[in-house]
Amino acid sequence: MAPFPDEVDVFTGPHWRMKQLVGLYCEKLSKTNFSNNSDFRSFLQSLCATFKEFKMHEQIENEYIIGLLQQRCCTVYNVHSDNKLSEMLSLFEKGLHNLEIVTMSCFKMKKYQVPQQD
Repeated sequence: MAPFPDEVDVFTGPHWRMKQLVGLYCEKLSKTNFSNNSDFRSFLQSLCATFKEFKMHEQIENEYIIGLLQQRCCTVYNVHSDNKLSEMLSLFEKGLHNLEIVTMSCFKMKKYQVPQQD
């Protein structure tokens, strides 16, 4: 059987960053003075930069990570398609069936044996 592939953690780092950005903007939203043009402009510029980072994150996911996940899914699926369980189960069932036949034959032979007299 092929060795198990190393787990690739494609979620923790990138998604931690996305959560961090969302948290940062929740805080900025509450602290921005929207009546001050300078504050408002700074907020919008920062928000624009963040959306560019979100877009880059999505592009990286689409180009690289989704492919890795699809490959991993195919690998896991193919592991189950190449099992020998049905063959092994069939052998066990045949073995048990043969054991029952032998046991019944021995039982019948003992039952019908004529006891020997001395």
